[in-house]
Amino acid sequence: MPLTGILSPGSSSSQLSPSVSQNQVSRKPASSTKQYKNSAYGVSLSYPSNWRPTKGYEERFSGADGFFQIMGLSSPPRSTIQNVCKSVMNHKLNPYGTRPRMQRLQIQGRPACLILPSSDQDRTLERMATLIVRYPTPIRLNGGNYNHLMLSANKENIRQITNGLRFTIPRR
Repeated sequence: MPLTGILSPGSSSSQLSPSVSQNQVSRKPASSTKQYKNSAYGVSLSYPSNWRPTKGYEERFSGADGFFQIMGLSSPPRSTIQNVCKSVMNHKLNPYGTRPRMQRLQIQGRPACLILPSSDQDRTLERMATLIVRYPTPIRLNGGNYNHLMLSANKENIRQITNGLRFTIPRR
């Protein structure tokens, strides 16, 4: 299934062989956090307070211990979350290594998946893991329509960030 668009400078996709489980996101002890709100993407989330905006990227924050970045993702309207996630995982560039894992989730009642990298992921990708979740209502940005949110972060922080993710756009 081809994806029709990903919105974000510096974003990449991958090739991966999925293993699917029905896990929920686990909680990690809270550290000092800040609140990130973005009305264009219709989301808010908490992130470590020592992270700062990353120069050269639109929606990315980073620090010595990790990063997060959000972007919009387009796929055919009737695509299942599992098919969208497999498409991202199966990209020819292997951004999650050769044996990533995929976990199906629910975020605010919305279908979602978490892609976790395998140990052979390229080091330049900063231990990137990705959450993909279907928007309650598709968003329009820079002339494009996006029906999924992609949240990428280092694997050590993605679960904590995901736990604080909230959609701020109403359901249709």
